[in-house]
Amino acid sequence: MQKILCFVIAGLAGLVLAEGTIVETKTFFGTPTKYGFAWTASTNGIVSNATTFAVRGQLVRVTFTGAGTGATYSVTLKDSLGVDVLAGQGAGIVSNATTTVCPGLKVTDGTTTNVIPFPVNDILTLNIQDAGSNKTGAVYLFPK
Repeated sequence: MQKILCFVIAGLAGLVLAEGTIVETKTFFGTPTKYGFAWTASTNGIVSNATTFAVRGQLVRVTFTGAGTGATYSVTLKDSLGVDVLAGQGAGIVSNATTTVCPGLKVTDGTTTNVIPFPVNDILTLNIQDAGSNKTGAVYLFPK
């Protein structure tokens, strides 16, 4: 009984710490799977919620959309180790534009820069800062 109570308390603590809302979708017609996270910020412009299902694969593309006034906001997507799988590329997202990035480790052979995608197999925590009161948007992940 004590173990069950601990899990319930831990779960409720997680709900109290969450800000904003996220609606998750997963679309699979083959590779890559498309994970969608439609979000609405709290009145303080913050979203901070863990996903309810694990994202698996190498992130080859991430797309951000927003319904805003042209303000910029920042997005991190952290795994259970606290690593931002966007590799910092979620900074400076413009709210009234669609932005696509290819996160990962950048490698250069002297003339050409390529990106080695990050492998992901984890529940992720979406954090958004400075989105604006009750603003909305979405983050779409394309792992292969």
